[in-house]
Amino acid sequence: MEGNYNNDYDMDEVKKDYDEKDMEVVIEKPQGRVTLWLALAAFTTTMCGPLQFGYQIGVLTGPSSLLQDFYSQSNEDRRGEPLSETAELWLWSTTIAIYCIGGAAGAFSSSYLADILGRKNTMLLVNVFSIMAGLLMGLSYVANSYEMIIIGRLVIGYYAGVSVTVVPLYLAEISPQNLRGAIGTMNQLMITVGILIGQVLGLYVFTTDENWPILLSLTAVPSVVQMFVLPFCPASPRWLFIKKNEEKEARKVLVKLRGTENVEAEMLEIRHEAQEQSETEQVSIMDVLRLRDPAWKRPLIICVCLHLAQQLSGINAIMFYATEVYYQTGMGEEQVAIATVGTGAINVFMTIVAVFVIESAGRKPLLLYPFAVMTIATGLVTMSLTLQDKNDNWKWMSLVLIYLYIVAFAVGPGPIPFLIVPELWAQGPRPAVMSISVQVNWYSNFIVGLTFPFLQASIEAYAFLFFMSFCLLSTIFVFFYVPETKGRSFQEMVESFQPKGGRAEVEIEGVKNKAYDDDD
Repeated sequence: MEGNYNNDYDMDEVKKDYDEKDMEVVIEKPQGRVTLWLALAAFTTTMCGPLQFGYQIGVLTGPSSLLQDFYSQSNEDRRGEPLSETAELWLWSTTIAIYCIGGAAGAFSSSYLADILGRKNTMLLVNVFSIMAGLLMGLSYVANSYEMIIIGRLVIGYYAGVSVTVVPLYLAEISPQNLRGAIGTMNQLMITVGILIGQVLGLYVFTTDENWPILLSLTAVPSVVQMFVLPFCPASPRWLFIKKNEEKEARKVLVKLRGTENVEAEMLEIRHEAQEQSETEQVSIMDVLRLRDPAWKRPLIICVCLHLAQQLSGINAIMFYATEVYYQTGMGEEQVAIATVGTGAINVFMTIVAVFVIESAGRKPLLLYPFAVMTIATGLVTMSLTLQDKNDNWKWMSLVLIYLYIVAFAVGPGPIPFLIVPELWAQGPRPAVMSISVQVNWYSNFIVGLTFPFLQASIEAYAFLFFMSFCLLSTIFVFFYVPETKGRSFQEMVESFQPKGGRAEVEIEGVKNKAYDDDD
């Protein structure tokens, strides 16, 4: 290594133990802790992309009727006739769902941006799209143009698509191994906080024709703040080392993030990963989809299916259309508002719980059992909604079951798909796979957002049976196919998918290297 550093460990003095079967080089990796720079970087990145992603899910819940009236009135003012009921429903569904099309486009471009510009610079650059979207939606009322809202939703979707792809990558790469799950869960936590903020402001603060444009334009505020704060945050040390070949700068950043000079174990792990990457070609999205390495098949299926499961479980049908769902139970206007905010509050609280339990409970149990609970909850919601006409008290049973569904989702299926994708892949294919997975997430989100109003209008309560089916399939898939990643390094997970036998195997656990020879 270049430079003369004051390290607790000297690479020339590392003990080497030999036996008949293996060579073992051990460098103890200290337990990571939350430092000021790590906390600042995690908070600054999650307060924008993930928070605004959530804000856009929750913000239209409150003013939905005001905006639909505006659409019809704007059409009448400019074209001489109001919108038909069907046209209004299509336009409103498009407004909700086009956000996901923008998100998918953002996810597609994110892997290229993250590799070329770096994780931090990509997040800094796309703030331009957030500010542009805020202006478009905020000025739509003055311009008497609902088209500006739809375009603004497309643009903010692109911003969110890039951000929720790059932020989990960045968090995984700056976090110490023992805190990777907890810090990675902050991504989902800020999404839930954004949903709650959007719901509260839309239902209780900006509730008139004159001020709903302010509600929509507020999405630009976090981006303005981030543009001033993010430049002071450290870049990803793995990106610096592996993509830019700046070893000294990577070590400097790692020392800052860890708050200690004792980073040799982690540097050795990154160096090993860099060496492997130097021996392989650049990995594109098409390379992954074509399975250039056959060992990529299983982790790719896992990543795609978990993101598909997250959305087809129906979570955003409830979040996007919370007020409509609660009106369907027979609640009054005030009860609907309280129930909607309660949904967001429970989502936030249980995601906070997930931050503290994810490292101890593990990823797989927090996927398996919640999906099973969500299967039961959606089935019983269908029953309670169909019995609503027979007894008014069934509406409270529906509310309890929906809250139970939210509790289960927030603990595991909410945060873990975003967390587990970076954990299954090496540095080379990691951005491409993250891009593919999040695109799947956005497209399935689009399908749910566009079709749910029509399903609800045509088959009413039975729409939840679709979500029950997907929750059941997800439970079975997790049980048989998803591995546990808790406490395992990136390298261990990558090698766990390699074919067994006939090869040299290198494992790093706290940077513990073992070379196995099949001939012994």
